[in-house]
This record gives sequence, structure tokens and C-alpha cells, in this order.
Amino acid sequence: MLRGRSLRWVSVGLLLLSVALVGCEPLAPYEPSPVAIVITNTPTLTPTATFTPTPRPATATPSPTPTVEAAPTETVEPCLQEGGQFIDITDNLSETANENLRYRVYVPPCYFQSQKRYPLVILLHGLSYREQQWDELGLDETLDAGILSGQVAPMIVVNPYMGTIGQNNIFPPQPSYETVIVDELLPEIERNFCVWEDRDHRAIGGISRGGFWAFEIAMRHPELFRTAGGHSAYFPNINEVPAEFNPLEIGQDTSAMIEADLRLYMDNGASDSSGPSQQIMSSLLSERGIPHTYQVHAAGEHNNDYWAAHVAEYMLFYGDDWPKSIDALPSCAEPSP
Repeated sequence: MLRGRSLRWVSVGLLLLSVALVGCEPLAPYEPSPVAIVITNTPTLTPTATFTPTPRPATATPSPTPTVEAAPTETVEPCLQEGGQFIDITDNLSETANENLRYRVYVPPCYFQSQKRYPLVILLHGLSYREQQWDELGLDETLDAGILSGQVAPMIVVNPYMGTIGQNNIFPPQPSYETVIVDELLPEIERNFCVWEDRDHRAIGGISRGGFWAFEIAMRHPELFRTAGGHSAYFPNINEVPAEFNPLEIGQDTSAMIEADLRLYMDNGASDSSGPSQQIMSSLLSERGIPHTYQVHAAGEHNNDYWAAHVAEYMLFYGDDWPKSIDALPSCAEPSP
């Protein structure tokens, strides 16, 4: 939420590291920051990776008369307790990439019964992983528990496979992973799933290389995405990516960033090799007064153990502005608001 909310800045002395960023992962280690760095415009997130549902108290049904025993009333458990599920799209030939860019879709508890429109999050994997990475981090268990407890907004989450095209620094008008996401994947999801089709209820995020694409796509297409997250994101330097497509360059355009009105989140562990580029990104945004959240955790490296420990924080951030109750979602029978 970049408008209408007062900014709460934590004074931080950020030492920009003089690093020569390389063009592939992992990066060379850097000296860890001894303290957490938080530059935030959002409420503090609950630092837990799972949620504990609160059991509903049992209620007694009185007999209608002292002499007639009431028939027991069957209790129907709400469908929220059934949990969500992944739907695998294994055959998805991309015309842009000329390769099979399969993807997985998490639909929340009660999706099929509710006939509601849900907010959408696209979460991209890291360079050496596949579309199952987020599942391996416990995404579905975290969402199920968070939605049931009312802490996390019900949402649809798409985990696409990056393929070969996502590994290359190639950009429009050439065949690009940006084109795959914007012109192929997003329209297909909107055709086949009941999602809320506006920028305020659409987010994109990613791990490492996926974090780069999330920021690149959101910064270039703020009409499509209001929220972007980079979890140990790696931002290439100017020699690797042209300025028009480089988040480190786009972020320096103050007027464009203010007009874009993006919710931005970054995080990494103190020993994470992607830390330097995220610190640079946070610094240049701070210098221009662009609200964002950047968290450096005292422990954590560039690996699944770190990201799994913070999945709940990520999902709380993405859904912070969205309805926590299914009843508050718009109907799928009507056009998207």
C-alpha cells in the first residue's frame, strides 16, 4: 500500500558494497550484515512459517421438551478444513519459447464450491530448480493453515516452470520470459481459473533468478501487477541487462516509480550471496523516497532451508490488502470488478 498510508521508516545505515555482480548463480559470498534491515511501508509480518488453527468450541443443542429426546443434529464441517490442492498443467507448449513451459496451480480450500473470484499470485522458482520448488518449501501447507486460521487471504497461486528461456537475458521484442508471463501465462490463467482480474488483486514474486523476473515484469507492467516480491533476488548489473529492462535502472526513475505505485518486498539471510544486489536496490529506492520492505534476517543462506522458514511471511505480504473471508470475494458468475 504505497498511497494513503503514512510511511514508517527505520533509520538504517546501509553500506553499499562495491561488488562486481556476476551473471550466474550463485554469487560470491559477502560479509553478512549483523542486524536486520527493514525499510517498510507495511505492517510487521508474523515471523512464523506455519499457522496454528484455533478449534471451534462445541455447542450443545437442547432438547425441544423435557420428555422427548432431540434427534442428533449432523454437523457439516466447513469446506475450509478440506485444504487446497495443486493442479498440474503438464502439457503447455509456449509459442514464444518453443518449449513445454508446464505450470502448477494451487487453488485454495473451497475453490470449486465457492464460485468466487480469487486474487492471483504468480511465484517463480530459482535458477537451478523447477516448478515444484514452492511445493517443496511447504507452500500449500502454509496457505491451507493460514487461510483456515483467517490470517492469510484466500488466493490462487501459480508456479510456472522457467525453462531455458527464463535463464537467458533476452527481452522484447525478442522472445523473452517476460512475454511468456505477460502474453501467454496470465491470459491462460484468466481463461481457465476464476481470478480477480485487476492489478490490485494480482501479485508476482520469485526466488533468486525468479525474483529478478518478478521485479522486471512488475516494474515494466504496473498496469498488470501492483505487488512484487524478491526472495534472495539477484539483480544483474548494467552490463548484463539493458537499462530499459534492468530493475536497478528502472528503480532510479523516481517519477515512473511513484506513478507505478508498487508494493515491493525483498528479503535475504545475512549470509545470502544475493544480498549485495538487494541492498543496492533498497538503497536506490530509499534515496528516491520509494516505499518498500527489505528484511535481512540474522540467519540464512541462499538455499531452500532459508526460504522455507519464511514462506508464511511471504504469503502474509502478498495478501495483506486482500479479503480474508471467502464471503467478501466477488462472484465468479459476474464479470471481474
